[in-house]
Amino acid sequence: MFKTGLRLAQLLWTLLVTALIGNVIDLNRNGPMAAVNFAMFTAVLSWIAALYGLAASLFSSLAIPLVTLVLDGLATIFTFIAAVVLSARLGAVNCDVTAGRSGDWIAYGAADTEKRCRTIQASLVFMWFLFACFAAGLVFAFADFRRSGGSIRGSRPNMTQV
Repeated sequence: MFKTGLRLAQLLWTLLVTALIGNVIDLNRNGPMAAVNFAMFTAVLSWIAALYGLAASLFSSLAIPLVTLVLDGLATIFTFIAAVVLSARLGAVNCDVTAGRSGDWIAYGAADTEKRCRTIQASLVFMWFLFACFAAGLVFAFADFRRSGGSIRGSRPNMTQV
């Protein structure tokens, strides 16, 4: 039950991140986009991992522990990287004050710089929530992988099986 709630939370944060990053892409008018495009790639990967995780938690016949572990691991890593990159590119800012920023600041590139800045800030908040949910999901996926008999070192018989 807790795992299903966690997967639903992942879907909620993924939906919000996708909508906000999509809005940033839509508002773009020749601005810096590499970090924003990577964040959208991460959102797509998050959709795949969250939907498969939800399906696996609801229908045990679909659950393949190794697939869940890999998807959650990739989603966790990429979400962390995207959140750090967007944070670094945005900086700790007051979106009202844009003077003194370099020309390649991530919030530049829209008709309304303050709106783009605030949209990126909001997407960052939800991206960090998404990272926390995927990190928790990764712990459960690893526990399920170990419980199913999976081992990273390989399967060798121990002394009681010989």
